[in-house]
Amino acid sequence: MNAKLMTILAASILMAVMMSFSGCRTDSTIPDGHDTTTVFVEEFPDTITGIWNTDTLSTSTDMLLVHQEHLNDVFFDYDSDELSGDALEFLMENASYIMETYGFRILIEGHCDERGTIDYNLALGENRALAAYNYLVNYGVDSGRLQYVSYGKERPFDPAHTEQARVLNRRAHFRVLPGN
Repeated sequence: MNAKLMTILAASILMAVMMSFSGCRTDSTIPDGHDTTTVFVEEFPDTITGIWNTDTLSTSTDMLLVHQEHLNDVFFDYDSDELSGDALEFLMENASYIMETYGFRILIEGHCDERGTIDYNLALGENRALAAYNYLVNYGVDSGRLQYVSYGKERPFDPAHTEQARVLNRRAHFRVLPGN
């Protein structure tokens, strides 16, 4: 064999060997059970989506759920964004918990019942969320950990058309988000 043919043959063998060690790993070669996975958590739609390392996923979402359980929604009277005595008490408890605990942020969602126009309810929901936001900031919560948004009547807690459902839907909901 001539030298040129030997060089081509050696290069081909070397490439074949290199290709056998490269590429995507199979499921059976996941080192120590660690893998990167896309995660969509149903409890927090539109909020916790992305790429997470699976060995930290359960800890991260578990802690968010623990924080979520410590925060209370505040409820409003019909056609009102004024904070009631009960709402002020819940907001004070929420503020204390947020200031004592780190590792999460809060999205304050303003909600309304199904009565009224979409535009009116979006504005009222924003005023409700802003009332809760302002209370927390005035109480001493770092505004960098808070955001607010209005969903108006578009995301009811209870979709029934009863007075009991309407009372539950007129609220500022505190959604825990990952972050500091």
